[in-house]
Amino acid sequence: QASLTPILVGWKRWMELNTASTGKVQRESWLVNLRITGSVSTNSVEKAVSWNVGPHGYQRGKREIHKIFEQGPPIICIQDVRIPKKQKNSVKRDLQRVFPQYWIYITTTLSPKKDRRDRPYVYSVLTALHLAFSPKVTKMRCHHSKQMDSETRREIDGRLSITQAQTPTGTTFQFINMYQFTAANPVGQTEMWTATENWINKQKDSRIILQGDLNCAHPGCRWDYAQPLNKDIGMADNKLEHFIKTTNRHFYAQQEHTWIGKECRVALDHVLTWNYHLPPQGGGRTLPKSHKKIRPLPNMDPIASP
Repeated sequence: QASLTPILVGWKRWMELNTASTGKVQRESWLVNLRITGSVSTNSVEKAVSWNVGPHGYQRGKREIHKIFEQGPPIICIQDVRIPKKQKNSVKRDLQRVFPQYWIYITTTLSPKKDRRDRPYVYSVLTALHLAFSPKVTKMRCHHSKQMDSETRREIDGRLSITQAQTPTGTTFQFINMYQFTAANPVGQTEMWTATENWINKQKDSRIILQGDLNCAHPGCRWDYAQPLNKDIGMADNKLEHFIKTTNRHFYAQQEHTWIGKECRVALDHVLTWNYHLPPQGGGRTLPKSHKKIRPLPNMDPIASP
């Protein structure tokens, strides 16, 4: 009876969340949910995932995003989801209805810049944390310099997300989901690194994990590029190295490309940690219909000492 209690409670919650659905859909959905949550409850999930879904956005990348959630990783960081502010709550409800075992956080902002269809560009990132790994989560806000350009400030608000989570053992982590500006916007990149550096310097001994699309590469992470590098690209890579040195971080470079051009490849998605060490990483898994990659992290022990 004791072993059946979590299943019965879960079934009741699933019924409450899906009262508008048919009984058949409920049963099928419940079996899917049980398969997902059953594997997570044993604390066997050992990976976190990062993926830039551009140019697909959330709507066209929804199927693959759901596949990521179905894997049950403790941390999911998705960039360039292009979720407008008016759809933010509905997307969040949609995800939590299907995956109630996750906290969902979405940052979004509307840029005055226009896309190819002459529509305002939406900058947005999505962070999801599994309840089994992070039963207590708080959304944090990164304060910007008063001297920062208002347009850049607004764009950073949609490109950067910081959450603080407490594990079941009481260990606190901060997770930074970053969608860095491209090398073509050196001012934006500098402001993003500066804002992040200021935040990290105020956290003292906090365990911090930063991952996402950094839009710059570590030495040895560009392949088949013409030398010397384009000025903007070289400057972007130098800014990453400067940030790494000034914040005294642990850097985990992606060993495989996460972006492919016509004649070149580069790893733009990396992981940085502060007061926390990760074991040697595994390889990435290429997602269909995308020029980016899932960035799996190695085994994470939430109670490990820094």
